[in-house]
Amino acid sequence: MKRRTRNLTLLALTAVLLGAAVFAQLQREQAMFSAALTGIDPTAVRSLSIAYKNCAPHRYEKTAGHWQSLEPGASPADDAWLDMLARIANAPVRFRHAAGELEPAKLGLDPPLATLVIDGVVLKFGATDAIQGDRYVEVNGAIAMVPDRFIVRLFAAPEPDGCVTVREMRNP
Repeated sequence: MKRRTRNLTLLALTAVLLGAAVFAQLQREQAMFSAALTGIDPTAVRSLSIAYKNCAPHRYEKTAGHWQSLEPGASPADDAWLDMLARIANAPVRFRHAAGELEPAKLGLDPPLATLVIDGVVLKFGATDAIQGDRYVEVNGAIAMVPDRFIVRLFAAPEPDGCVTVREMRNP
């Protein structure tokens, strides 16, 4: 066997082994996730409100298939962005801790960094875990650890005053 053929064969074998390792890791991570954060169907969400620490709350309602801002002012809102926020309700949970197991103040949950109310279900968002990078979310007294890649949508649109709000549609 020529040296070039041997090297290409070893390189291809290494690539296949690395791909298999990545696939196995992804499968292991999927198995670690428990049920969704809430039992809410994101496509059926009709009301959503967001409150950020030290900022005025925002309230939205879905009517005729489109989101409308109710507070602080009445105007059409960004449908795609609010639909993405509604999907946070279905975020997979890595770990779930019973009420009283952890101290909310140490996790940034007392007071929360943000509060999202989806059809009456209150989700309080705290800090991220230093090791896993998961976000602490309090739901019905229990504290869940959710991958932060889902929550980034919640903190994605800072306004000039430092508050984070859902983008209003400029041209309805």
